[in-house]
Amino acid sequence: MNPDLLKLVSLFLSKVRNAEEIMKAHFNIEEPMYFRQTGIERSGKFDSYSYAFHGIGCRFKFESFTVDYDYAENGRIDGFDLWRLSRFGEQFDEFRVYIESGQIDLDFKTAEESGEIIKFAQGSLYYAENT
Repeated sequence: MNPDLLKLVSLFLSKVRNAEEIMKAHFNIEEPMYFRQTGIERSGKFDSYSYAFHGIGCRFKFESFTVDYDYAENGRIDGFDLWRLSRFGEQFDEFRVYIESGQIDLDFKTAEESGEIIKFAQGSLYYAENT
């Protein structure tokens, strides 16, 4: 996988994991995706964070950036797509040119064609085995 794409995917997934861990600790729950069943509001703020559950995912705002992710098959949180990666990466100077130039689009397609990223059986998300 292209090193820039790999770095972006890795950062995205690490922030998704951070968001999930923060919500688990704050709400004292095992799986944030079941927010409705546990009586958690669809959106809210706590500490320096804000969150908004939507459809099958969540938009979680840290102090200086936001990560928007969907839950994949069996509640997996390691899914991503080109749109989510691009929106996430645009918030960081180091990825801005990579995304604005369209190189991310080419690298994503190449990674898909080579099998480095694999589409989940359901939905539109992909996963990478090495991230």
